[in-house]
Amino acid sequence: MSTGHSEYEGLDFAIRTGDAADGTLVVVVSGDIDYTHFRELESAIDHRLANHDGAVRLVVDLAAVPYCDSCGMRVLLGASQRVTAAGGTFGVRGVHGEPKRALRLTGLDRVLRDAGTTGEVDARSHG
Repeated sequence: MSTGHSEYEGLDFAIRTGDAADGTLVVVVSGDIDYTHFRELESAIDHRLANHDGAVRLVVDLAAVPYCDSCGMRVLLGASQRVTAAGGTFGVRGVHGEPKRALRLTGLDRVLRDAGTTGEVDARSHG
């Protein structure tokens, strides 16, 4: 397991990133992904992908996300398309409650694959 990094931390929203032992790039989100925070998620994903050429495996952990609006879903869909276009794999894990319902209602649950426990990582900030 590699080190984790704090990409963004606010009062009610945080993003941590890290690399799993199997090389999976992991982005862990805490808080609502909505109009006020979607840019931070987009930036964190862009930063992770910018440092890797070719096919990668990227997992976005949403276990601590109680709400995700259309802005957040657009970011997830865009990341999925970008990763798969480069021959990589993209998945989400920990989706529950309202975000799970929203993905199901929009049909995105069929596009954004459930990564289960793929890419276990300790994504705590190292200050």
